[in-house]
Amino acid sequence: MANDDQSKTADQPILIDGDRFYDRNSYILVVDDDNTLLKFFKIHLNKFFSRVIVVKNAKEAIEAMRVKEIDLVISDIRMPRMDGLQLMGRVRRHDGGIPVMLISGGLLTDAELAVAETEADGFLRKPFSVDDLHAFLDKGMAMRGKYLRLGEFLQDKSQIRKLLLGRTKLEKLIKPDVKIDAVKALLREIKKAG
Repeated sequence: MANDDQSKTADQPILIDGDRFYDRNSYILVVDDDNTLLKFFKIHLNKFFSRVIVVKNAKEAIEAMRVKEIDLVISDIRMPRMDGLQLMGRVRRHDGGIPVMLISGGLLTDAELAVAETEADGFLRKPFSVDDLHAFLDKGMAMRGKYLRLGEFLQDKSQIRKLLLGRTKLEKLIKPDVKIDAVKALLREIKKAG
């Protein structure tokens, strides 16, 4: 009987620090070429999410996205072959509703820093505290919720990023039965949170 009770609570969002809720069923994908950091993420995040995938490079991340419905990507910027900025582009082409949160401990060029700060859904410098990490996760998971809600209003969810970047008109994308004011309010929420 105890096992049944445990499996029921494992599927429920869990409360953290009095005000944070994480959906244990969310898939969190962490990409970093630093094995020590990957171990930290795996051990720490498994306390809150039952589905944490850690991979060493962008190629493995792309493979993981093909087989799992990822809710949040956390990626290092500086990695060999394909960096985190390039991976962010691939994630967004795959599904514009997946927040991409970038981390870096290296010295970034002005261009890399500008992209990380303006185009990613979040940016965190290494080393970071556990509190910083949870604030980062909170933001990423909140963005995922908003992107999922936005996708429900659109005829084609793959157009989320074009809409967020202002590359297409809202009127062309929303479903006929959706009130445009509700979508505009959500877009303002997203912009404010970003």
